[in-house]
Amino acid sequence: MSESNLIAKVEQMVAYLTVEDWESFYPYFTENLLYKVGASEPMIGAKAAAEFLAKFYQIIKPADHVIRGAWQIDDRTVIIEMDAHYTRIADQQPVVVPCCDVYRFEGDLISEWRVYPDVANVYK
Repeated sequence: MSESNLIAKVEQMVAYLTVEDWESFYPYFTENLLYKVGASEPMIGAKAAAEFLAKFYQIIKPADHVIRGAWQIDDRTVIIEMDAHYTRIADQQPVVVPCCDVYRFEGDLISEWRVYPDVANVYK
């Protein structure tokens, strides 16, 4: 798959994630997706990733993801730097979470997704 198609695939998946459209989110991943956020234990499978995100979205609701840069390193690795914009549910305040995600593909499906967020503003 070409560079622009891999990056476009990640951007489309992020769009579904932002609106919490989990049924459209699942097909972007291999069955045994490895999903890991920072130093947390890895989760296996798209449904485990969605469950984690849905729980996180009980604290903050996604509003937008502003991509600052997107790079394809080889024929299977994409890195996205972004500012994830949310609304904190408790006080309705906007929260920006700077984040860098690494995606590894098997064919045209994401097999590994590592998320490196700075969540300091989430819990203020």
